[in-house]
Amino acid sequence: MKQALELMPGELKEEIKSNLENPRSYTRLFIKVLDEIDRMKVVLPQFTALKNNILKINKKNHSKITNEMKHFVPKTQSSISPKDIEYWLQTAKKGDQLVYYTGGTFDRRSSKDESVFRKARNLAMDYDNIPFKNKKYQYRGSVRGEWGCTYKNIITLVQKRVAKEQRDKIWDEEKKKYVPGNIISYPVYNYIMVKL
Repeated sequence: MKQALELMPGELKEEIKSNLENPRSYTRLFIKVLDEIDRMKVVLPQFTALKNNILKINKKNHSKITNEMKHFVPKTQSSISPKDIEYWLQTAKKGDQLVYYTGGTFDRRSSKDESVFRKARNLAMDYDNIPFKNKKYQYRGSVRGEWGCTYKNIITLVQKRVAKEQRDKIWDEEKKKYVPGNIISYPVYNYIMVKL
């Protein structure tokens, strides 16, 4: 940050000087410095070196945060197959639960995980991505017409959040406090089948 203080002009120099003792504001200031360098018509070697240093610090901090998050967020996992679901279905009693997937809503699932999801959905309901006009559907909490399904009353599907969305914190100068910043990781859910 001291290198940025020496090189940056005017208002940005004053902002850096006033926040020099607050490491939490560095990310916001780094972005402003990078924007200032990108706007320059002629970029001198010292500005290129500053930009490279900022990017190196950012990469180091990101990998540190990512490593810390690994301890708090469960890994995406599915250790069962459609055959395991069939066996569970034959042996389960009413109210028994089976976690068939743990992960985020936006995760890219493997083909094995997708087959487990399809199996669970097909046990819970007859599902149509696009509803047919002459087919009667049941709607539970969904927008009518978005998709269509008829519930089978074999199992029901439930999601239970096991890890909240994780965000970094940014210092808000106006409010004089830290506020939620960028999303580091999305919420993680247990996807659960319950025998009816």
